[in-house]
Amino acid sequence: MDRRLIGLGALVALFAAAFAAALVSGCGSGDDSDTGSQVSIYTDTGPEGATTLVKGDSASGTQNQRIPITKEGVPTVVYKLPVRELSEGQHLRAIASVTLTKCEITDYIPNQRAHTACQGTRKYTYDPVRVQSRFRIVGDDLTGEGQDLGPTKTTTCTTAIHHCSISLNFEQDFSERKVKQGLDPANAKFIVFEVTASSPKAKGCKPPSAKSCNVLAVETQKGQAMYWVQADASVPSPKDPPIDEKPAKDTLDVLTGHGDKNHVRQVVYSQELEPGKDLSDLEGWQFEVDSMLRIEESLPQAPDIAGYLVLADSPTSIKGRYLISSTYDDGKSGNDGGNCDTSCRQFRPAVATEILDCDVSAGRRYVNLVADASRAAAKKGEKVQVAHGGYLEITRTYTADESIDTRSGLTNCDS
Repeated sequence: MDRRLIGLGALVALFAAAFAAALVSGCGSGDDSDTGSQVSIYTDTGPEGATTLVKGDSASGTQNQRIPITKEGVPTVVYKLPVRELSEGQHLRAIASVTLTKCEITDYIPNQRAHTACQGTRKYTYDPVRVQSRFRIVGDDLTGEGQDLGPTKTTTCTTAIHHCSISLNFEQDFSERKVKQGLDPANAKFIVFEVTASSPKAKGCKPPSAKSCNVLAVETQKGQAMYWVQADASVPSPKDPPIDEKPAKDTLDVLTGHGDKNHVRQVVYSQELEPGKDLSDLEGWQFEVDSMLRIEESLPQAPDIAGYLVLADSPTSIKGRYLISSTYDDGKSGNDGGNCDTSCRQFRPAVATEILDCDVSAGRRYVNLVADASRAAAKKGEKVQVAHGGYLEITRTYTADESIDTRSGLTNCDS
């Protein structure tokens, strides 16, 4: 079985490739379609929600995004990125992560931070909320006609686990031979990551407004992101991608209370980018990354297990450029996770977008998977086990000469 979060099973491959083929004649400007080995990587680092739910209350603003919960669910775009012209054999990959919160009393009346997106919304107590997420290729009308790219993922958000971390990862090689009728190729403009939240007990909210709707809060402060990769077939991919499958730590200490997680964070897996090559030669290069963490625990209460990927200056460093958020902001590492009951797996796909001169100056050439464990009522000395079967892999490498039209969100070292 493929290690990736969403494998390339025959049915998924057939469905996604068929639709992608239908778009071959209608995406992008076409200016770069015949120029050889090229890759474009786009990044959206600002998760959003329904535009009608960020107005009319004191907690509104771009930092307080919301997904409506209704009986049938309302498809809501969280991320969007442009689609350029597709060609035979082109490697396509979509990666997205977002944390959605089922509103509780501490979210309606926050005590850990000044504001949350649950404030000013219609209160509810029911369980569970069904959350469906998917990638779609759409036209200029983001909520209009379109087709799925890959399968839909269903997540259950509950009172017990009300911070729902959703990660979706899909990749496919484009094939013109498998054509399926669908969206008019001339209208295909964007790939979107879309979320639909529903519950049979949800209250109606027409016309939609923050005050009248039950909502899921989009946790924008975590620094999560979406990536969209389009690499021409002539861009070589490694036959044996470098992979680290041996965890550096056998256990993780469980943080007690609400202390500084840096005290218990550990690098579990690490990969050096292009060992033996001078780091200055890697400026402008880009890398696709896959990773997975496995944890086993037997504590009285399920601890929270979280983690992130970072481009760092050593194989043991927990700081640097945080890849899932494509940012240098120390406050937005992209760190997220969830409660782990007995055993759990966490997948962390990402893209190291455009190695910059400041990365070279700082000596950043190691991709590290950092993890931590915490529980408010934990006792001193509690630990969880890092199980074998996890990994960190550099799946694809792109040189500076191959990278075109890349919108990574990193235009300078202060981003």
